[in-house]
Amino acid sequence: MIFAGERCFKLHRLMFLAMGLWPYQKSSIWKIQSAFFFSVYCSNLFSQLLPFVTMVCNMDCSLKRFSYVCILIACFVSYYSFYFNSEIVMRALQHMQHDWKMFESSDAINIFEEYLFEAYSFVFSALIFLVVAAIIFVIFECSPIILDVIAPMNKSRLRKVEVDFELFVDQEQYFVLYLVHEILGATISIWSIITTATFLITVFKHSCATYKIASYLIRNTITDYTLQLPVAQKLQFMHQNICLSVYIHRRTFEFCKDFLLSLDLWYFSLLLICVLSLSCLLLRLYYAIMQFNNFYDLFTCCMFLFCYLVYMFVVNFLGQSYTEHSVKVLESTYDTFWYVAPLPIQNLFLIMQKSIRSHKMVFGGLFVLSIEGFSTLITAAVSYCTVMRTVHT
Repeated sequence: MIFAGERCFKLHRLMFLAMGLWPYQKSSIWKIQSAFFFSVYCSNLFSQLLPFVTMVCNMDCSLKRFSYVCILIACFVSYYSFYFNSEIVMRALQHMQHDWKMFESSDAINIFEEYLFEAYSFVFSALIFLVVAAIIFVIFECSPIILDVIAPMNKSRLRKVEVDFELFVDQEQYFVLYLVHEILGATISIWSIITTATFLITVFKHSCATYKIASYLIRNTITDYTLQLPVAQKLQFMHQNICLSVYIHRRTFEFCKDFLLSLDLWYFSLLLICVLSLSCLLLRLYYAIMQFNNFYDLFTCCMFLFCYLVYMFVVNFLGQSYTEHSVKVLESTYDTFWYVAPLPIQNLFLIMQKSIRSHKMVFGGLFVLSIEGFSTLITAAVSYCTVMRTVHT
């Protein structure tokens, strides 16, 4: 295996093993991990839903609780979309390994390196941001304990976690239990999002790279050099290039189609949850700005809102990039000098021009991943936010 492919394979292997999602190793440890993560998700969800029954609160409080419940459900859906589709994860890894081995002795490997670097840039940028945000969040949550040590008062400061939990014990007395419960749930949820999103970015970028290789092969089928070759050698070279480019294009198209079908329902529901949660966060931010009496609440609203917008934008941007790369394969058949090629090659190019179509990523048979789709999601979220604001007033 080439170096870039091996590096990528090891990265995802470590991340999947940490979350119990590695499809090649379903041992007893894997089952224990899965049971542990399931229990953490269920306990967090149950303890966040209980306050709706046991406590009475105003609109602001309800929005805050509901937004955190939506975030937890989104992480839950993201994790189990891969847990119950381990076969498609295995096929995706095998598909990428096959492509890396196919082109390991050619210039196409530079294209894979370039797109893998872009994927890593996305991933490490997200990791750095989340680590910094997590450190700030933990410092704010532990601020009562830190301040009691640094600047003690006659009585302890109010100890309360950001997320409303109901553990049937006093929060002041058992603050550490609430804090551990919150940090553990947040850590697992964030890491599950990072693990699944990282793999999706790698798959999308790899597919874009294979489309670019197919376009490169088509553009280099007819050049000044190939036109000067003997007739038999020229026909053989052009035919091989066209066959290889069509094979790569068709193989990538069928793989992405199967990959999307396997995750279709999961990610369509995830997008709906994101829109609903985004609406709650927008309305919560509106109330926080209007009142402007709690800087921490305003800060957390802005952070979660920014994370949602970045996540939704990256997913739609990758879908847009994938569609554009699939279109470039068709454009390359027009840009090349196909009209000066031998007649059999011209016929092949004419068939390709009529048969090759762009491939769009569609979830739920309704939503197309694109920049336009991102604006549609934002518009829908703002509309729901406006409706909730109108109903409340």
